[in-house]
Amino acid sequence: MDITALVEKFEKGKQEYLSPSYNETQLRTDFLDPLFSLLGWDITNANGNPTNEREVLVEEGLKAKKGANTKKPDYTFRLFSERKFFLEAKKPAVDISSDSSPAKQVRRYGFTGKLKISVLSNFEYLAIYDCSSQVNEEELVNHSRIKLYHYTEYAEKFDELNSLLGRANVYNGKFDEEWSHIEDKISRFSIDTLFLNQINEWRVNLGKKFVEIKPNISDLELNDLTQLYINSIVFLRVCEDRDLEEYETLFSFAEKEDYASLINKLKEADKKYNSGLFSLNHIDEFISDKNSYIWTIINQLYYPESTYSFSVFSSDILGNIYEIFLGEKIVSSEGQLKLVPKEENEDRDIVTTPTHIIKDILRKTVVDYCRNKSDTEILSSKFADIACGSGAFLLELFQTLQDILIDYYINNDQSQLQKITHNTFKLKYGIKQQLLTSCIFGVDKDLNATKAAEFGLLLKLLEGEDNETISIPALPKLSNNIFFGNSLVESSDVKNSADFEVINPFDFGSLTFDVVVGNPPYLATENIKQVTPKELVIYNKKYNSAYKQFDKYFVFVERAIGLLNDGGYFGYILPSKFMKVGAGKNLRAFLSKNKLVSEIVSFGANQVFKNKTTYTCLLFVRKQENENFHFVEVSNLDDWKVRSDEEDQVDTVDNDSLTSDTWILEKNTQKLLDIFEQKTVPLLDILGNKTIENGIQTSANSVYIHKALSEDENFIYFEYDGNNYNVEKELTRPYFRTGRGDETLYTYRDVQPNTFVIYPYRKVDNRVVLVEYDDLKRNFPNLFDFLQVIRNKLDNDTRSIKPDPISPNEWYRYGRSQGLENCDVPIKIAVGVLSNGFKYSIDRKRTFLSSGGTAGYCLINVPPESSYSIYYIQALLSSKYLEWFASIYGEVFRGGFVARGTKVLKRMPIIPIDFQNETQKLLHDSIASNQENLNHLFQQIEDNKDNERIGTPLKRQFDIIHLELEKQLVKLFDLGEFDQLVPTISQIYNKDTD
Repeated sequence: MDITALVEKFEKGKQEYLSPSYNETQLRTDFLDPLFSLLGWDITNANGNPTNEREVLVEEGLKAKKGANTKKPDYTFRLFSERKFFLEAKKPAVDISSDSSPAKQVRRYGFTGKLKISVLSNFEYLAIYDCSSQVNEEELVNHSRIKLYHYTEYAEKFDELNSLLGRANVYNGKFDEEWSHIEDKISRFSIDTLFLNQINEWRVNLGKKFVEIKPNISDLELNDLTQLYINSIVFLRVCEDRDLEEYETLFSFAEKEDYASLINKLKEADKKYNSGLFSLNHIDEFISDKNSYIWTIINQLYYPESTYSFSVFSSDILGNIYEIFLGEKIVSSEGQLKLVPKEENEDRDIVTTPTHIIKDILRKTVVDYCRNKSDTEILSSKFADIACGSGAFLLELFQTLQDILIDYYINNDQSQLQKITHNTFKLKYGIKQQLLTSCIFGVDKDLNATKAAEFGLLLKLLEGEDNETISIPALPKLSNNIFFGNSLVESSDVKNSADFEVINPFDFGSLTFDVVVGNPPYLATENIKQVTPKELVIYNKKYNSAYKQFDKYFVFVERAIGLLNDGGYFGYILPSKFMKVGAGKNLRAFLSKNKLVSEIVSFGANQVFKNKTTYTCLLFVRKQENENFHFVEVSNLDDWKVRSDEEDQVDTVDNDSLTSDTWILEKNTQKLLDIFEQKTVPLLDILGNKTIENGIQTSANSVYIHKALSEDENFIYFEYDGNNYNVEKELTRPYFRTGRGDETLYTYRDVQPNTFVIYPYRKVDNRVVLVEYDDLKRNFPNLFDFLQVIRNKLDNDTRSIKPDPISPNEWYRYGRSQGLENCDVPIKIAVGVLSNGFKYSIDRKRTFLSSGGTAGYCLINVPPESSYSIYYIQALLSSKYLEWFASIYGEVFRGGFVARGTKVLKRMPIIPIDFQNETQKLLHDSIASNQENLNHLFQQIEDNKDNERIGTPLKRQFDIIHLELEKQLVKLFDLGEFDQLVPTISQIYNKDTD
C-alpha cells in the first residue's frame, strides 16, 4: 500500500475512525505502522536485526492508570541502539491539533530522553515538536511545534516527511544535520544540567536540615546520607512512573506533610526491595515535621514542578548526571554548607562518556565475545569496569547482555522470555537478576560513585517490570558486584598499615574477567603526585607503564589487561597521545611485545567529549597473540557514528610492525614517512651533536630576569621589589620573555629580546663556567650585592640545582647548566616548542630563552664550519613538509598545538645537499636566499605597517617570493603524486584556508 492508498483508506472510513470507539491500538495497526513503514522503518523487525539494534521499539498499549506519567511513548525510533525520536499515538477522536495535553506529554518524553524532536499523531494530524526545552503547564498546543500536517497533505508532502523522519536520513546522518540547531539548544538547556542543579540544591538544603538535627555529623557522613536519602526518594518516584508503586503516593504524603506515613513507606520499601537502598540511618530523626525540606524534594519531582517523564528517564542520562554530581562534595565552611570539587577534580572538567562511544566499545567487545555462545556460557562469564564511576558503562553493558540473551532465547527457549507485543520480548525477571549478580562487576575508589552505580543498576533491573512480574524481595544486594576500592593497588602493595584507609587497596584475588571495558581516569603524573602521592610511589614500583611522566590511564590499561582471562576482550576510550609521547614507551612495548592490539579507532582532531578538547582513540585488545589488527582513522565523526562505509575505513596492520617507538598507523602517513626516510637525513645528523638543545633553566626566573630601565656601556639599570639596582653588563645577556602579538616568535621576524637575564658565567677555553664567588665579590661588586638581596630565593631547599653543588658558594648557579653554550652564539634559530607552525625565528643578538617543557624554547645552531645555510634549515623547518612531520611525532595539545621539543627536532627530515653538485647547490642557495629575503621584507613590512603606500608593495613582493619558495620546496622534496598527501599548514591545524 502506498501513501495515496493509505490516505484514501482513512478518508473513506473517516467517520468510523473519528468515533470514540475506535481505539489507539487499532489506529497503530491500521495506519501508523503502515505510514512509518512507508518512511522506511522496519516496524516489526522483519529484517531480523539483533535486539540491541532493532530500528523501532514498540510499546504495548498500556493505559494510564492515574496521572500523566505512567505511560511510555508508543514507538521509539533508533539509530542502531541510540534513540532518535519518539512517536506518541492518540486515537483520531483526540484532536491533537488543538488539545495541548498530548503535545506537552510528547514534549516531556522527548525532553527527558534528550531528543531533538518527537512526533505526535492520530493520523488525521501529524505534529513534530522541538523537545529541547522543559515544558510549562500553561503552554499552548503550538508551543515548540515545528510542523503540523493534515492527512490530506501526506501524499503531496511525503518527500518532506521522509527527509524529516525517514529511516534513510537517520541512518545516513542527515537527520542530525536537519535538526542540528536544536542540538545546540539541548546543550544549553539539557535535562542533565537541570536535574543536576536540582539535585545539588537538594544536597545542600537537605544537608543543612540534617546538620540542624545532628550538629556533630561529619562531612563524610553528611555526603553519604544526603545521597542515600535523595536516591531513596528518586527511586520510589521512578517506580511510581513504572507502575511498581501507586502513582502520587509520595505526593499525597507531601501534601499533608504526613511524615509518619513517609517513614512507614520507606521502611516498607526497605523490606520490599531489600537491596540496601533504603537502609536509611537516623530515619526517625531526619524525616519528621522539623525536616520540611523532604517535602520540597518530593513536590519538585511531580508535574508541573517537574518537567521530566520518569518512564523514559533512561539509565544513561541518570548515569551522566551522577558522574558530574560526584565530582563535588558537601563541606562545612565557617558554619555554611557548600559544594566544592573533590581534590582529584580541582582544576579539571568532569566529562561523561558519550553513550554512542560506550555502545560502540560494547559492540566490539561484549557482542563479539558472546557471539555463538549459549545462555549457560554467557551467564557464567564475567564483565567488568574497574574504574566504573557512577556506572555508565555498566548500565549499557547490562542492557547489551539482556538484548543478547533475548536473541538467544527467541531462537532456543522462549519460556525464558516475557512477550511484550506480538514480536517484542523481554527477559523474565529471574534471568535478569541472575545476569546482573553473576556477570556484572564494577570497582571504584569513590564510595559515593559505587552507590550511584548500584542505584542505576537496580533501577535498570526494574525497567519494564511491574508488581506482577517481580518477586519479593524485589532486588538483590550488589555487595559482591560493585566494590568500593582502589583497583590499581592490592593490600600487599601497602607497607604502612596507616595508609590503608587513604589508599583503600582492593584485592581481586581469584576474580578475573572475560571482558573489561571503560573510560579510566586521565591524570598526569604531577596531578597524581599532588592528589595521591602515596599511590604514585606504588605505581612506579608495580607497573612497567608508570614510566617517566606517565598518565594514570597507562596504568589502568596494564592493570585491566592483567585481569583478563586468556582470550578475553578489552575496550577503552583513551587520549591517543600514549601512541606518541616518550612516557608511553613502556606501555607501547607492553602492547606490541605481546601482540595484544586487536583494533584501534583514531578520532584524530574530531572531538568526542563535548566542550572539552581531548584527542582520543578507542583501544581494543584481545588477550592472545594477534598477528594483525584493524586500524580505523575517523575523518568525520558523524559519518563514523552512522557506520557510513564502515568497511572502507578499515586498514589491517601487522602487530609485528609495532614497537616501543611512536606508532604510525595511517597508511598514507606511513607511505610518506617511508619516502621521507629514503630522501632525507635527520636534522641532528646534518648539524652534529649538541646543536639542538633546550633553552636555559635558571629555576628562579623571577629574580634572574628583569626589564631594563636603561643601560650604558658598563651597567644595566632595573627595578626589583620597589628598589633600583644596577649590575655589571658583562654578566648579563639579552633575554626573550614570551609576549603577545608582535612580541611572539614568528619565522619571518627575528628574535627581539625584551628583557635581560643575570648571567653569572663566562666562557673559558670554549667551555661555559660559573664565575666563582670570590671573583664575583672582587670584580663584579654590584652583581655580588644584588645576589645577596635575592639570596633567600636562590639558596633554599625548594630550589633544585643539578648536578648537585660541590661547594657551599654555588647557590647562585642556574638550576640546569645545559643550553648555555647554545644560547651565547652569534646566530641561531629559536624554536617555540608548542606551536601551530611558523615558530622558527632567527636570533642575531645572543638572546637567551628558557626551556620549560611545552611552554619553553629550543635552540638550533648551525655550526660555522657547516656548508648548510641557517636560512636553508629555517626554510625547511617552516615548510608544510616538516610541520606535517612534527604533527606526526609531536604531542598534540589543546587547541591543536603540536609540541616539537628536542626529541622531535633532532629527527626532523632534511633533504641533504651534495655541494659538489652544482644543480643541488644552486637550489640550496636559492632557497636560503629567498628565506633570508622574506625575513628582511617582513621586518620592513612591520616597520611600515601604518604606511599603506610603502607597505602594500612590500607585502606583494613578500607574497611573490613566498610563492617562489614554496615551488622550490616542492621541487626539493620531489614527492611527485605523493605531494598532495602532505596537508598544508592550514589543513594540519584546521585553520581557515585562503
